[in-house]
Amino acid sequence: MLLTREDLSIAIAGVVLAVFLIGWLSHWLWSRMASAASPRSDRADELVAELLIVEEQRDRAHAEKRELEAALRGEAREHGELLQSLLREREAELEAAMDGLRQARQENESLRSS
Repeated sequence: MLLTREDLSIAIAGVVLAVFLIGWLSHWLWSRMASAASPRSDRADELVAELLIVEEQRDRAHAEKRELEAALRGEAREHGELLQSLLREREAELEAAMDGLRQARQENESLRSS
């Protein structure tokens, strides 16, 4: 039984395909076994976990900073209002003192001239 050219081509293509599939499968199995036993993947997992923790801490610190800034702004606003109120009071007292001094001078002048 002689093989024709087509039969030989199909047989060779089948063998090449089988060898390719066996090579691909063995490479896939080898890479899976190598990556499972690799300490680098464990270290990468540790780094990812640490990164997540650090990002969470950073986010918490930013939130605390924003809360603190808001509280400080509120306190500054309250102190500013208090200072404005005290300034108005002192200005009113000064105005009253100046009016009293003015009246005293006028009385003093009127007493001198009489």
